[in-house]
Amino acid sequence: MIQRSSGNSRPLRVLFLCTANSCRSQMAEGLCNAVHAGAILAESAGTNPGVLNRRAVRAMVEIDIDISHNVPRNITDLTSERFDAVITVCDSAHEACLTIPGARRIIHAPFDDPPRLAADSATDEQAMPHYRRVRDQIKTFVQRLPAILATSLQEGDSHMSDRKTPDHTRNCCGDDCCGGTKVPQTNADQTRDTVREGYSKIAEAGTWSATKAASGTATSCCSTSPAKTSGGGCCGPATLSPDDLVRAIGYSNNDLAATPDAANMGLSCGNPTALAALRPGDFVLDLGSGGGFDCFVAGPKVGATGRVIGVDMTPAMLTKARANLTEYSKRTGLSNIEFRLGEIENIPVANSSVDVVISNCVLNLSPDQPKVWNEIARVLKPGGTVAISDLVLIKALPAAIRNDVEALVGCVAGAILVSLIEKMAADAGLTNLCIDRKPGYVDAMIDSHDPLYMRIIKSLPQGEKIGDYVTSANITATKA
Repeated sequence: MIQRSSGNSRPLRVLFLCTANSCRSQMAEGLCNAVHAGAILAESAGTNPGVLNRRAVRAMVEIDIDISHNVPRNITDLTSERFDAVITVCDSAHEACLTIPGARRIIHAPFDDPPRLAADSATDEQAMPHYRRVRDQIKTFVQRLPAILATSLQEGDSHMSDRKTPDHTRNCCGDDCCGGTKVPQTNADQTRDTVREGYSKIAEAGTWSATKAASGTATSCCSTSPAKTSGGGCCGPATLSPDDLVRAIGYSNNDLAATPDAANMGLSCGNPTALAALRPGDFVLDLGSGGGFDCFVAGPKVGATGRVIGVDMTPAMLTKARANLTEYSKRTGLSNIEFRLGEIENIPVANSSVDVVISNCVLNLSPDQPKVWNEIARVLKPGGTVAISDLVLIKALPAAIRNDVEALVGCVAGAILVSLIEKMAADAGLTNLCIDRKPGYVDAMIDSHDPLYMRIIKSLPQGEKIGDYVTSANITATKA
């Protein structure tokens, strides 16, 4: 149900701006006019308007908003108009910079481009989760818009009090939109950005091990400040090689034989492909697929009649995984794996289409784990199974560890209690949940004097050890 705000004497005029004005800006216009009718008057335009995106129209119809009669417009048609705010909804990493008409304030609020996210989708059903995810993100932003405008317009009025018609030709590709207002992030946004930044650095480095900064100083893969040691944890040890690690936690030489060398970055804390007992013909989904390691292990197990899809939210990881496909095909003769960009809270896969969902030390990176479990249940076929290797808590971690950025990216700080996992799986409608503790991984990290784990040990109350708080575990469940 759309919640509408109350009106006021003069509606604020807002322009949503995107290159083609066919998708994101049109959805934003429709949502804003539905949610804030009478209080905000929204319009949209673009520098290179195209044809209204039919999938965007469908996504909006699903929440009872009809934008099918909207016509994409060129921003040049609005040069004489004045708006209280212009909101650029282009993705700053991929869209062209836009020319902004006169406005009291510029707000940069970039969203992912659904057509680009869905580029690999063969059908509408495969593509629609991308459109729904972006639509819902825009909806959340639009619902917050009155508070954002109240703050930004007050700042804009005081900043431009001596200029009635300021020149607002802005570059929308910067974080601050050349003096515009940067949209405040939610805690979930901040968590995702932290994780995405850390894993981008891991993808660039090839492993979790320390990289060299331009100055020659070693830096942690998940820290922007110089560090003397690299991080470790479930995202890879500093003193074990990636191959040593995966052998220690249960992968066989046969598993590694089909796997491109660059795919194993030491990011595993278990072997979900073995746990899942994969069979020829299975459709497998890997959440947080990284460089594709578990996908490449699963591919030969499901064979030519099976299919594996890896989903990851970090573009650098996705690029790395796709680059490994050629080597995988050479080794196996198979072409049964694909990789999609997406968040595990909004999985870009159709309902009831997957036989097995696997994940390896990823769920603890999510800022909304209940939603991940709901998404797992959504995509599984009836009778489908989930097989997860991750870290779980035996009791709550001290605050110093929970707030440690490297521990977050290392999958420790985000770990949750077993009882919470049981509740989330049950609430999602999954049955036959089994959480089998496997302390061997944590023991291996301690025995190898992993730097992250050594730091965690120092943060623990005297007389206590990591094993009192956290353990690796195999988690399985079934969709009825």
